Order: sequence, then structure tokens, then C-alpha cells
Amino acid sequence: MKKNIVLILLIGSFLTLPIFVCAQNFSRKKEKLAIAAPEKFLKIGEELQYSVEWLGVRVGKIILKVEDIKNIDGHDCYHIIARAMPNRYLAKLYDVEYIVHTYIDKENFYTRRFEKIRRMKGKYNYVTIDFDREKKEVRYRTEGSAPLFDISGRRVQTGQSAPRTLKIINGTQDLFSSVYYIRLLEVKEGQSYTITIYYDQKNWPLHMKVGRPFYRDIRRKGTFAVFEASMNSDLSTFILGKSGMTVYFSADSRRIPLEFKFGTGIGSVRGIIQDISG
Repeated sequence: MKKNIVLILLIGSFLTLPIFVCAQNFSRKKEKLAIAAPEKFLKIGEELQYSVEWLGVRVGKIILKVEDIKNIDGHDCYHIIARAMPNRYLAKLYDVEYIVHTYIDKENFYTRRFEKIRRMKGKYNYVTIDFDREKKEVRYRTEGSAPLFDISGRRVQTGQSAPRTLKIINGTQDLFSSVYYIRLLEVKEGQSYTITIYYDQKNWPLHMKVGRPFYRDIRRKGTFAVFEASMNSDLSTFILGKSGMTVYFSADSRRIPLEFKFGTGIGSVRGIIQDISG
């Protein structure tokens, strides 16, 4: 069971999200809140740190960072890194870590490359996906011997509904780049949006419904104007055993994912923003 707790932290971290965040308090006013237009760029050096809880117990942390600009096949891309790791206590019991890189085109915000490194029991697994937007296809490579544990219970059944392919459609994102694509997307309350995510050599549609902005208290951080994004996808069922996920984005132009939560086959997971820098 303890092993599964850590795995949920690490896998779930990728389904998901210059001043410290607590300085961004909002007064509770009666005027109607609105979702601001998003910024059309990502700030180099931005780092978001989250505390992750399983059934209310802290189990680890997630760090997302816009590292720098890289040239991928002639295209300038934002290089963004995600790290998911257990806390010290659980690391002593089961040392496992995920590191993911995504390279997002500066012009159209579509992913150009995805890299995932999974370290477990001293062994590694590497996955690289290169997205050829012109040919509408991918180059998929994987190697390594790190073990994979199925915590979904519905992985085989759900996977059968999505055929394997090396073809993609316009706008396809990788699992990690989709978080930043949503941050840069023009959205309106009450509207629904669909994003296609390429994962495990398959195309998975993710359906998102945008809620009305409201004030939400973040523990020990303050009160924020946010909007709720409710997401459903067979991909979540494939990985975690449950299809739903909720993310609370700040309603300002930065669209910071302040909190996320989702269910799994063995309990709920919640991530809460701890720090914003850069």
C-alpha cells in the first residue's frame, strides 16, 4: 500500500499543474469577477512548487519550472521541466522519481518534444516523443527496465478503446504541455473545450468545462480569484482508475494552477501551491 501511495504522487503529478503567492490577496468585493485574458508568453525562470497529499496526508512535492529556450528542429521552444518526488519518510521506504521535459513552440504553443525519465529501484526507463507538426506524426522511442505498476485496475480495458498510432491531429499536446497550453488558452466561463493528448502511443481527448470565477481560500496562502476547470478523460482512467480531475486556476492573466485534485483506485489526491518564484 505504501508503494502505491508514492506511485500515485508521481504519476498523478503529470495529469495535472517574482513574488510569493501569499502576497497576492484579493479583497472580497461584490462586483462580478471575470476571467482575464491570458498572457501570450511564458516567463523564463517561473517555478511553481506544490505539496501533494493522499487522503489528507502529505506524501511529497511537485516542482514545475520554465527553464529556458531551446531550438528543436529549427523552432524556438520553451523548455519546461517537472519533477515529482516523495518526501523523506516515504523515500526511505520506496525511492522513486519522475522527471519530465516538454518543449513548447513559442509561436503556436504546441509541443515539439516530450521526454520522460522514470527512476525506480535503481533502474531507469526513458520515453522520448518527437512531434512532427508538418507530417502530423510522431517518432516514439522507449528504453530501459524500470518496472511499471498498474494502479488503475482498468488499464487494459480502457487502453483497448484507444488504438495505437503514430499519427496525430492538429493541436495535439503531450501530457505535460497540456497544462501550459490551458494556461495560455482563451477561455470563457460556462464554455467547454477539448484537447487531444498523445500518451502511450495513443490519442486521448480531454474534455474541460470552465466554471464561473469566484474567491477561494488557499490554506496559509490567502484568498484568490479563481475559476474551476473540470476535466474528464479516459486517459485518467487508464493511468489512475478514475476519469475526473479538477484544477483551480487563478483568474488573472498568469493563470497559475493553485490547486488540483483527482481520484484514484485507492483514494483521493490533492496538490496545493506552496511557492511561486521567477
